[in-house]
Amino acid sequence: MSKKEEIESKSKKMPKKTEDDGGVAMQKKEAKVKELFVKMLEDAAKYAVEYEFYAKDMEDYHEVVQWKFGPIRGYQIFDETEYSYGIDEEVEDPTLVLGCKDLDLAYQFLNDEIEHWPALLMTKFFAGIKRPDGTYKEKRIGKVTSFTPGYSPRLSTEKENAPPKQKKLSSRLLRIPVFRPIMVRTTDPENSNNVRIPINESLGTYENQSIPLAVLEYFINKASDVYIFSMCPCRSMANCENYDQSLGCMALGKGALRMNTFGRIGTKEEALERSRRAVAAGLLPSLGRVKSDTIVYRALPEQGDLMHICFCCPCCCVEAGGKDSPEYLKGAAKKMEGVSVTVNKDICSAAVKEGLCNKQCLDVCIYGGMEVIDGVAVIDRDGEEHCKGCGRCQRICPTEAISITIEEDGVDRMIARIESSVDVS
Repeated sequence: MSKKEEIESKSKKMPKKTEDDGGVAMQKKEAKVKELFVKMLEDAAKYAVEYEFYAKDMEDYHEVVQWKFGPIRGYQIFDETEYSYGIDEEVEDPTLVLGCKDLDLAYQFLNDEIEHWPALLMTKFFAGIKRPDGTYKEKRIGKVTSFTPGYSPRLSTEKENAPPKQKKLSSRLLRIPVFRPIMVRTTDPENSNNVRIPINESLGTYENQSIPLAVLEYFINKASDVYIFSMCPCRSMANCENYDQSLGCMALGKGALRMNTFGRIGTKEEALERSRRAVAAGLLPSLGRVKSDTIVYRALPEQGDLMHICFCCPCCCVEAGGKDSPEYLKGAAKKMEGVSVTVNKDICSAAVKEGLCNKQCLDVCIYGGMEVIDGVAVIDRDGEEHCKGCGRCQRICPTEAISITIEEDGVDRMIARIESSVDVS
C-alpha cells in the first residue's frame, strides 16, 4: 500500500468532527459551570449561618451582585445579614456586575482553582461598577483595581459615592463568600508575621537609637541582599500630596534576588538612608514576612527568606483597608511586643466638651482600633485586638490624653518573633 493510500485509509476510519459535536461539548461545559454556579449561590446561604462573624462583617453592607458567566445569569443580594439569590435571571439595578465570558475561566473560578488574588487580576474576569448616572462599564478586574502585579501602579480615576465599606472594590468583594478562599490563600494570615514599629519619641531609645531606626538597622545590616522600590505603590496610586511618593518599600534577604517589580537591587547604605528619611518624614515602618507581597511583587516561591519593609502613611496605605476588612483577614498584622496604648478618660472627655479636640485620633487609626463612645476615645472595646500599637493617635492628640509605652524587653521579643519566621541573612 502506497503512503497516499495508507493516509486515505486511516482518514476513512477516523470519525469526522461535526458542528453538532462542538455544540454538545459546549453544552456539557455550560452545564458543569451552571452546576458550580448554583452551588456557589446555595453555599452563600450556608455561610451566612455558619460563619461566626457574619453579622459583624456584613454591618452596613448592601450589595446587589449580577453574575454573568458566558450565557449563564444569576444574582446575589446582600442586605446586611439578609441574603437572597436568583438563577437564570437578571436583577434590577445591581450595584456590581461580575463574571467572565470564557466558560473555562468561569469553571476555574467557581471550582476554586485560581491560585491567588493577583492571578485572578491577570485574567479576563470582569467587574462592572454602577456609575452615578446609573450606567455600568465592565472592565477587566485588574484594570478596575488600578494595579497589575509586578508593574508600576497607575493613578486611579474612579470616583465613587458609597458608604465606607464600599469605597474600594476589593473591600466590597471581600465580603462576598466566594472570594474568601482565594483571599485566605493570598494573605495566609495564619503564617504571615509582621509588625508596625511606632515612631513615637516618648518610647525612648533602643541601643542608643530611636526604636524604629535601631530595628531597621539591625535587619538591614544582617541582610544578604537588599531590594529598593522606585516608589510607594500606595501613595502613587492615590497621588498622595501629604508624603513623598518616592519613599517606597524595601525587601531584604535572598528572596530579594527573585523580585521582579518596579525597583532594583540596592545597597545597605541606600536602605539605611531611606529608613532615616522615611522615619524623619513621619512614615511608620512595617516589616515582616508577608505572603501577599511576595505574590504581588513576583518573588515566589514563598519560603521564609524575604522580609518586606513598608513606610506607611495614614492617608494612602493599603492597610487602611484593614479597618473595613472582614474578620477572617485580620490575623496577619500584630501589635509590637510590650507596646500599650491607653486613654486618660478624664482628659479626653474634658477636651471633647471644651471643643479642644475634633477626634483626629479616629482619622489616623487605619486599623479600626479606636472609637469614641459617650464622648471618650476607647481602644479595642470588648477585648477586641484591632489596635496595632502604631502610636499615630498619641502623636496627633492635642491634649496628650493618649499615651503609649513599651516594656523594657519589647524590642528584643519582637525581633525574636520576626526572626522565627523570616531569615534575611
